[in-house]
Amino acid sequence: MRFRFHRLAAVALAAALAGTTAACGGSDSPTPNSGSAEDFGPYSTQRPDSSYDSGTNQARGRLVESLRLGEHVVFGSEIAPEVAVQRYAQVPIGERGTWSGVQVHQMQAALPFNPYGGFVSEMADTPYLANHLASPMVKVVLIAFPDDSSAAAAATAMAASDFALNNANTPVSVPDQPAALSHWVPTYADIGSWMAYRSVVIHVIAQAEENNLDQLTGLLSKTYQAQTRKLANYLPVALDEVETLSLDRDKLLTRLVNTADTIPDARTFAVHGPNTFATITSTDPAELAREYESRGVTAVAVSDNKYLYKLRDAETTKSFTNHLADAPTVSKYTRMGGISGVEDIACFQATDPHPTEMQARRYRCLIPHENVLAEVFSDQETDVRQLAAAQYALLTDGE
Repeated sequence: MRFRFHRLAAVALAAALAGTTAACGGSDSPTPNSGSAEDFGPYSTQRPDSSYDSGTNQARGRLVESLRLGEHVVFGSEIAPEVAVQRYAQVPIGERGTWSGVQVHQMQAALPFNPYGGFVSEMADTPYLANHLASPMVKVVLIAFPDDSSAAAAATAMAASDFALNNANTPVSVPDQPAALSHWVPTYADIGSWMAYRSVVIHVIAQAEENNLDQLTGLLSKTYQAQTRKLANYLPVALDEVETLSLDRDKLLTRLVNTADTIPDARTFAVHGPNTFATITSTDPAELAREYESRGVTAVAVSDNKYLYKLRDAETTKSFTNHLADAPTVSKYTRMGGISGVEDIACFQATDPHPTEMQARRYRCLIPHENVLAEVFSDQETDVRQLAAAQYALLTDGE
């Protein structure tokens, strides 16, 4: 659904925010190359409701559990140096609870055992495909089941369904992982494997530069060792509780300006743990996750073209804001004028937008408040300032 705009209330709030300056003889008009705290453009400063978490919803619960599973996915740098670069990561469940990103025949084999969450992560020696078949690569698929026995049965069924696809498939054993069900085609430099670890099926595809079985099984072994360590603290959710899971227990999404539909989606409307967000957004998620931990980031809400970082306290918010203002990004940014009279808001222009950025990222603003930091993006200078002004008004509503 979409929320209605309440422009009159928004203008009144902005006027109240600017009242002290006006009473002292200051000017409310923006300085050159800056925006006005009263100019919200098309944006509402009304706090969105949390209807996305109302009632029971199986699709929402599966998304929530998938994002939680993402907190436990292995980083490539924890496996081997040659697969330390994150290529991509995704939740393989759509907004209606349908599965994608996992081969159809495998999911058909798994469905009788009630999978309710999943996460896919691919790591390699380069973030780009390039000469794809010649690159070391590991793809990890995690699928959550209600209990250990369901996961074990699903792993067997998934491996069997894949093995039956090609008469040239040959069984392979991984010496230190006797529970792993693996096979390869001897003429290809890749291998597929399935193993149940407690209530989670770990599916691994490993690829090497050369057609060498020892290298491939060695990569499988390292992957399983690292991945099972990351899953040691993961506990399953009862199947009848999945539909009751909340996307946003802390109501972080209601603190972001509404600019799009509020259908739960991993990339456009969700709340991520730090590790999941790092895996989905960075080519070096291990480094970014360490940075989040050291700087006090405990969650990241994503809503269309905006992020809201939740931090431990106001002091860490201030420190993290300064860090994001100076930290290098994929696109190179320089400081530009922000919002007149609101020193806390910092805005930036990308002087060298990166071609891999699919969304509008030419302009960005940082808006800190108490223990949260909003980061908003746009491809238009005026628009990003209007969005930042509206975001500031929403965060400070009632103060």
